[in-house]
Amino acid sequence: MGVSSFLPLQKVIRVWNDRKKKLEVPLFPSYIFIYTSAVERYQLLTIDVLIRYVTFEGKPATISSTVIDSLKKMLVSDVEVSSESFIAGMPVKINDGPFIGAEGILIRKNGKARFVVQIDALQRTVSVDFPASSLGPIYK
Repeated sequence: MGVSSFLPLQKVIRVWNDRKKKLEVPLFPSYIFIYTSAVERYQLLTIDVLIRYVTFEGKPATISSTVIDSLKKMLVSDVEVSSESFIAGMPVKINDGPFIGAEGILIRKNGKARFVVQIDALQRTVSVDFPASSLGPIYK
């Protein structure tokens, strides 16, 4: 549609049983940055795969060109880049396994893809190690 866009990709190495492969994956999964006018923005919503825009207080979120330029520079450098979906102190919900449905507070990251979550149960606090894929943020 002739709209300027930016999809920041990071290089990662994925390991399977028999091989390793270097892939480019989105730095921010499910997000793409666009530069457009208000009229074009509404026309873009006719694209089936575009679900919605990120908004703050009912207005489309805007990212400065300085931030976009910094992202571009960072991604072409040799610096290891990753985005974090979870931060310490945020409330999370357990989405699978024996603790499914439980809610807790993320305490810390434990390795590359595991997190320690504090769960209050029976007037006691327990800390449990979970894979990132088992957690979902709770938005209040």
